[in-house]
Amino acid sequence: MPNAQTHDIITLVTAAGANLVYFKLSPDPKPSMAVLFTATYLFAGYACAGDLDLNSKEYQRWGPLRILWWPYKTFIPHRSWMSHGLILGGLVRLCYLAVICALIFVGGLSCYAWLTHHSVDSLAVTKDRWFSLVGLMKARPYETTALLGGFILAGTTHSLADIISTWYKRRF
Repeated sequence: MPNAQTHDIITLVTAAGANLVYFKLSPDPKPSMAVLFTATYLFAGYACAGDLDLNSKEYQRWGPLRILWWPYKTFIPHRSWMSHGLILGGLVRLCYLAVICALIFVGGLSCYAWLTHHSVDSLAVTKDRWFSLVGLMKARPYETTALLGGFILAGTTHSLADIISTWYKRRF
């Protein structure tokens, strides 16, 4: 498998290529969508890559927030379909990140309610926010495609680099 520095270089180089492909394939090739796609691709490639299930550079980049990835690191087997699946690996990490954000949101609302002695149904508020998010995704399909595409494609690139490297090492 490539080391972290090689993965970083691959992410940077392929981000440029992915951006060109995005402009070519997008039904609405606006520069703002390309920036959104590329920023998401770089974030996913550098901070949410397939090696978050190890004590990797990606994991360490989260600094003190890496504790958020500890359950993922503990329960997701390295190089399994859940961490290195070509499409599913990125989706698993994206869903995991969404669940963690929701839990932080619920926890924050609960702490606010407890500290201020207000009655806040944090689960109902969270449910409303998720429905708002789904509504936003439906209202902004190009932005949603750019975000999802950038995140998933970065994970796919990471996994492909591992697959090609392993094949090459076994072959030669």
